Parts: sequence; C-alpha cells; structure tokens
Amino acid sequence: MNKSENIYYRYPVYRPPSEHSSLLIQLTEGCTFKCDFCVSNLNKDFKIRAISDVKKDLDIAKNIYGNRVNKLFFLDGNAMVTPFNILLEVTEYAFQLFPKLQRVGVYAHAKDILKKSDNQLKALYEAGLKIAYVGFESGDDQLLQSINKHATKEDFVQASKKLMNAKITLSATLINGLGGADHPNISRAHAIESADLVNKICPTDDRVWYIAFLTLMIPPGTIFYKRKQQGEFREMSSMEILKELRIFMEHINFANKNAKCVFRSNHASNYLPLKGVLEKDKENIIATIDYGLKNKESLRPEFYRAL
Repeated sequence: MNKSENIYYRYPVYRPPSEHSSLLIQLTEGCTFKCDFCVSNLNKDFKIRAISDVKKDLDIAKNIYGNRVNKLFFLDGNAMVTPFNILLEVTEYAFQLFPKLQRVGVYAHAKDILKKSDNQLKALYEAGLKIAYVGFESGDDQLLQSINKHATKEDFVQASKKLMNAKITLSATLINGLGGADHPNISRAHAIESADLVNKICPTDDRVWYIAFLTLMIPPGTIFYKRKQQGEFREMSSMEILKELRIFMEHINFANKNAKCVFRSNHASNYLPLKGVLEKDKENIIATIDYGLKNKESLRPEFYRAL
C-alpha cells in the first residue's frame, strides 16, 4: 500500500478532548439529530459509510502508524447509531490490525444506546468498544425539549444504566448557560435537575465514570446563533454561569459515597477550570467556584474561550 494514501475525513472533525491522542476513523458523517446548539450537522448530510471504506481507512492507518495505535475513536456526531453488526465488525477488525489497541470509543445519543439490546452492548464491549461519550446537556425535560435534544431525562438514566450494565464506560457532558440570561428560573431548574440526573445514574460499585460541564458557545449557523441575532436569546455572563454550576454542585448527593465519578469543567469553553472526584471533592470544587465568583480576574477571558 502506498504510504501517500490519506485517511478520509469529512471536515470539520470533532472529537472528545480525552481522545486527543487517538486514531480518528470516519465511521459515520454528521449526526441523525439536529440539536439547536450543535455544529456537527452544519454542511454535512448524515450517512453511515460502507464497511469496505472504513476498513480501507483502517488499513491506511496501519500502514502509516504501524503498531503505535493504542486508542481509536470512531467519528462522527453519534456513531453509536451504526447498526450493531457493522459497528461490531469494524471494531473487531481494528483490534485485528493494531496489537496494542486498548479501546474504541464513540459519541452516542441516548436513543441510539436504548435501541441496542443488552446483549449487543455487551458484545460490543467484549469486542473492544470500551467508552461512550453521551451528551446529556441537561436533566431538565422542558429545557431539553426547547433545544431539540430529542431525549428526556429518563432516556439518559436508562441509557446510562444500559452502558454500565454492559461495562462500557460512561463519559457524559452537560452544558452551562443553555437557558440564557433572561430566565434565572430555567437556569436553576437546569442545575438542579442535572444534578438529580447525575445522582440517579451513580452506580453502586467503584467503577470510574465521567461527568463534564461545557459552557455554551454559539457558532454561526446554529439555531442558537439565529436566535441570538434576532434578540431572542441572551447569553449568561461568567458570573451567572458559575452560580449555575454552584447550584448543580450543591445538589450532588450520591447514595454511594465511594463513587468514582471523575468531574471536569476544564474545557476551552469554560471560564474556570475545575476538576475532582464526586462527591469526595464536592466541597473543594464549591470553594474554587466561590473564589472565582469573588475574583473575576481569575476567570478565562472571553477571547480565549473556544469549542
């Protein structure tokens, strides 16, 4: 095979921050859902690529990287929508090619997880699909409906439990600021219901799982951008964002006090980097938020924030 051959990508490409060192392979293009805040569907029609094309890209990657690949992430916005037999086949093929491969990861919408049986999810785990990144965005059903998330709080609870039952690691994200600056009651409900969602999915064992907060960014082309341009949506200030996050943290109350929920709010979109283990580090995180509220100069400047 010619080393000059290139792996196919349908740009722009988005991947989780924790997959920064992973081999990225385009399994799907775009996303089957069109959430109002998201950019993954802009200029992209959804498709599941042919198995032969995906395997060809894996072959090219093998030729380029040899045995150096230890993590792989299947693009795009909700690659878990791929039919079980296809997702299983390309995952198994990747492990045949790369002897040091430790895990495969995907973005997953709650509906895509719920459509797969428990046995299918367990088979995917056994084949090497070890982590799924799920955009919760919020635990508040009214807010979820208003942003066209196409999922409910209960969907997230059940999808999370299905993943955990299959031993697939859950890495879920929530988004600060979705309710906007003009609706403090929505902001509070967003924070409280999101905390309740996280409380409800906490497993009874000591497995590691992940919860992260992003802060709303509004790229051109999104529905949120149009609403902002028309004066229908006003973004929350950094102080309002931190207060919302503090309310969320106050309402974290795990039944399992030995839980190992790795919490992060240190994405480029966030004003204040936060990290810890919930709920062990809950009070330290709240103290850091309080420091940020009292010392605005410690926050990330607006021009440094990015997706």
